Amino acid sequence: MTKSLRITAPLLVLVTLLSYCKDKYNGPYIAPTTGYLVVEGYISGNGPTRFTLSRTIPLSSNGGLTLEGKAQLQVEGDDNSTYPLMEQGSGVYTAAALPVNPAAKYRLRIHTAGNKDYLSDYVAYKPTPPIDSITWALHRDGVDIYVNAHDPSNATRYYQWQFDETWQYTSAEYSAGVYREPPPQVVNRPDSEQIYNCWRNGASTALLLGSSAKLEQDVISLHLINHIPTDADQLSVKYSILVRQYALTEDGYNYLTRMQRNSESLGSIFDAQPSELKGNIHALSDPTEQVIGFVSAGTVQQQRIFIDRTQVPSWHHYFSCQEKDTVVPLDPAILKAFFSSGAGYVPVSMHTGPAGPDGWNGNFASCVDCRAQGGTTTRPSFWPY
Repeated sequence: MTKSLRITAPLLVLVTLLSYCKDKYNGPYIAPTTGYLVVEGYISGNGPTRFTLSRTIPLSSNGGLTLEGKAQLQVEGDDNSTYPLMEQGSGVYTAAALPVNPAAKYRLRIHTAGNKDYLSDYVAYKPTPPIDSITWALHRDGVDIYVNAHDPSNATRYYQWQFDETWQYTSAEYSAGVYREPPPQVVNRPDSEQIYNCWRNGASTALLLGSSAKLEQDVISLHLINHIPTDADQLSVKYSILVRQYALTEDGYNYLTRMQRNSESLGSIFDAQPSELKGNIHALSDPTEQVIGFVSAGTVQQQRIFIDRTQVPSWHHYFSCQEKDTVVPLDPAILKAFFSSGAGYVPVSMHTGPAGPDGWNGNFASCVDCRAQGGTTTRPSFWPY
């Protein structure tokens, strides 16, 4: 049995508005002005432990996710061990691989900057079996990526996956020149300043859950974890996906399944009403305060694959300049007007007239500089040459 759902933020689970004709459905919960606390993360014994704290916002709000910074977090074991987490950025708290005791149980304690305390229940430390393979298949509507796993001891049964994706792409035209001053001039672009090849990153935004509880054997086969639409730029050059696999307890799996169901059933008044989400994190000063999240503990397994453009010969991604190149004469003042910082044009290639080189072909940075599409020219350390 497999489940997946595209979501953008945990707040969608709680602050909902259902419409049917002119009638409105108002949820049973009135969120505090600061929003509900959202706790996302996993206590890991073989890799970094990472938790993100944020606050929900109303669906009607135009603002982004509100991160909860300046809090104090620590992992506690029922064997009296404690491991503090350090804030690595607003709302993100991490620790290196913890020297956990597999026989112990663990919980998370949170003290916020607003002097509120939260504590999760103790959870068993659950090892995660390795990923067997990450596979993919090309279909008419794009490429589907699957995960395969099994536990020969039949002890896992409940799984969650997350992934990070990275892909290489190019600009529409290669830039052979770069503007310099003083004096205003265009010189040959060094390889260290290339802007033709870029890399972009993405991450899973879905709850990716799977269970073998109804099967005789603990096997996950061809569980869909990502879909790349036909001719998207992810496969224009080379694509990589790093999949992380987590073992869940039955309670943790059921909690995340309810979160899925609540987000999926927001169509009409005839749908099932959102059920109450009770995780394993509690506000110590106010037991009635709702906290979003479920803390789990165990090992994390991961696997990376690459897909090269040559492996999908029917893939037709095209990115071209909207305008033809403009010839910019070698006059210093004109070069500066077109190519100086903020001018919007980038040199492409030397232009040669009847009498020899007489200018530079140029075009908008949006089609010549690959960084304009949101990526970086820095090659990832794991990227093959």
